[in-house]
Amino acid sequence: MDRNSAWNAAMPKPDNEAKGRGTTLMHKSWFFTAVILIPWIVFIGFGWSGGWSESRSWISGAGAGCAAAAVLRFVYRMLNRRQGSGMPAPFYIGSGIAAGLYAGAVLLEMLLFSLWTTLSVTSYVWSQILTLIGFIILTGTVELSGTYAARQERRDHRSWSKGRDTANRLETIRQKLQSLPEQSRHGHVQEQIRRLEDTLRYSDPNSVPALYEVEQLLLQKISLLEDQVSLIATAVPDQREQLANEALLLIQDIERTARERNSQLLQAKAGSI
Repeated sequence: MDRNSAWNAAMPKPDNEAKGRGTTLMHKSWFFTAVILIPWIVFIGFGWSGGWSESRSWISGAGAGCAAAAVLRFVYRMLNRRQGSGMPAPFYIGSGIAAGLYAGAVLLEMLLFSLWTTLSVTSYVWSQILTLIGFIILTGTVELSGTYAARQERRDHRSWSKGRDTANRLETIRQKLQSLPEQSRHGHVQEQIRRLEDTLRYSDPNSVPALYEVEQLLLQKISLLEDQVSLIATAVPDQREQLANEALLLIQDIERTARERNSQLLQAKAGSI
């Protein structure tokens, strides 16, 4: 092996993933720069087309620049929607429609009030300002609603995951009983655990702060059931029947607590309507 080959072999290989991230960041930076520069270029271009002294040209340029910024902002947000928490797709569509309507309204005002008819400069300015305010209100409403909907989706997903994890804990407990020797499996205990699984799995996964204590109590009782099944697994045969009966009482207690939790949740929801 010659010196160059040895040198190349010793050099660290570039990280393709890091290189891809760097390229993506560079593209985002360029696009963000374009979002800022293009509206200014449009604004100055309209002023130049009017000989730098025509007020209507500057007003039209300001409106066209704002419209270009609105459209480019929408495109930029669409390209970056996977970064962090974003709105559901319908709200992105609504935001795009709002940007398109604003751009169309600006173009229509330019044609009506600047080219086809004569409108006073003050009235033309106010026309553009009111159109911009309407766009900001519409876009703000859509995006705030989308942010709220995304937050609700994440909360519901966390709640659903929490309920699923609790049911999975019970399934693990039941499977532990199934792994015991045939004479120690206690099928009646397994059946009660399966019923409790269904109760928890199909309960409303949402929660409210007022349910914190009862939900913590429910988790503590499930932990006690885990310990009880572990005792059944390690106990001598003469003690297993008694421990199984205690486990049945604990399962019934857990089911009562789960129903109490569901009842309190319904009352809390009814009180918030």
